Amino acid sequence: MNPYFLIGLAAAGLFVWTAGAYSFYRISRSQKAQAARRDVQPALRLAEQWMSEAQGKMERFVQGAEQPLGAAQNELLELRLEAGRLPQGIKNLRSVRESLEATFKPAVLKKTLSEIASLYLEPGDLRAEGPSAVFLKTPLGDMPCLEMEDGPALSDDRMKAALSRLNQLLNQSPGTGGFLFFPNSSHYQACLQNPQWAEGLKSLRVMVVDFGGLTALLTSLRLSQDADQVVQVFQAGVESTRVLTGQSDRMNEALSRLSGHALKIRTVLEGSQPDNLVETKEK
Repeated sequence: MNPYFLIGLAAAGLFVWTAGAYSFYRISRSQKAQAARRDVQPALRLAEQWMSEAQGKMERFVQGAEQPLGAAQNELLELRLEAGRLPQGIKNLRSVRESLEATFKPAVLKKTLSEIASLYLEPGDLRAEGPSAVFLKTPLGDMPCLEMEDGPALSDDRMKAALSRLNQLLNQSPGTGGFLFFPNSSHYQACLQNPQWAEGLKSLRVMVVDFGGLTALLTSLRLSQDADQVVQVFQAGVESTRVLTGQSDRMNEALSRLSGHALKIRTVLEGSQPDNLVETKEK
């Protein structure tokens, strides 16, 4: 018999035996592992369930957080853009002040004092006491304004009647002063030139105004109230962003803590000695 054939046959037999022995070894080891796994399978399933639920919570949060976080980012951008427009508002107020300092000639309106005031101020910013008297809401409090009826030349009797009416109105808002409006410019000049009338008005802390002065007061109140509204709204907008301070650091810390624990636990599952996880924080 050919000796090479015998050698090949022996080698083949040895290979088959080795492969079979290794296969039996793998099967035996797998069966032992499965048997051991069956002993703790309920605990593994429970642990896996808990981690699966935790993972699911994070996945659902990622899906749900994308839109509000994007909306918040857009809102913050809009806040910055709107805040950038504030200097323009300041410039607009400055331009109106400059117009008041220059010669201005508002168109005279053939309306009552109450009607004129209603053109500039909202209902909550004034209170009418008839067509010829109103209370104006000002930074100094509610101040009455009385319209002097047009007619013949001013007399002491007419001025005394006006001062008496003003005194009644002032008693409803003591300590703030008020205004006497002359729609007739000649009557306005006559009042200014009479020392007795001027002294009586001064004692009541009443300021006389013509149509230009009334227009200046009403427009000033309108813009003053608008500016107050701007400040209040923008302050609320800025305050709403304060709750965001430090949130990104807390988010980073929480996620780093999870990552640090996950890394350590993987090494534990691979055979390393467990470490204290209570105070683990990613540096």
